[in-house]
Amino acid sequence: MSNVIPDGAPQMSFASRFILKIGCGLLVFSLVCGCDLTGKSSAASTLTREERLKVAADAYYNNQCEKQWALLWPMAREGDGEALSELASDFGGRLEIPASDSDTKVDPGVRSFANVLVTTIYAAAASKYPDKRNLYYIFDPARWNKGDVTVVSIRSGRIIYSSIKAPPPISITKLENCLSQANASNVGDRCVAQAIKLGLIPSFSEYSKAMDAVPTTYRPNHCLRRPW
Repeated sequence: MSNVIPDGAPQMSFASRFILKIGCGLLVFSLVCGCDLTGKSSAASTLTREERLKVAADAYYNNQCEKQWALLWPMAREGDGEALSELASDFGGRLEIPASDSDTKVDPGVRSFANVLVTTIYAAAASKYPDKRNLYYIFDPARWNKGDVTVVSIRSGRIIYSSIKAPPPISITKLENCLSQANASNVGDRCVAQAIKLGLIPSFSEYSKAMDAVPTTYRPNHCLRRPW
């Protein structure tokens, strides 16, 4: 019997190896970027919490804000204090706020602080991994002595931005003290109730649902170069 390889066999072998390499490459890509091939986040099943936080931080510093958002927001919407705090810091930096058509008419800096306020308060009040880093920034007295402040509101399941009269300094100090000392979920809940009563934040369930409903087309591929 002849030992000659039939025509086409070498090509088939090469094609099989090529397909295998492509498949492996896509798998590695999906694990690193935290997305599956349908565009949905798969990082929850492939990375630990600590790994997600690290990869998200690296993504931000590598100008990959869309990837950072995909990693952090699923954690934040579940109430992870550290993820919420990280988003708050980055909202105040170069991470663009996801926005609807009407939201884009609001000054980016105003939108930014309104969302920093929400995420910072919920981060400090979180039952897990409470993070207090941004409290001093958002409760700077100079910020609240200007008369009015823009806050996030929810209308018909959508995020809108409203200008309200700044609460009295004593109320802001009381809220800051509550959040800085919150060390249990029941204490954090009381602080959140104070903030909602002052009109500074919506409920977290409303906020997370409204943020989920924002069109993904407004989530940037690259981090913004902010003018401030």
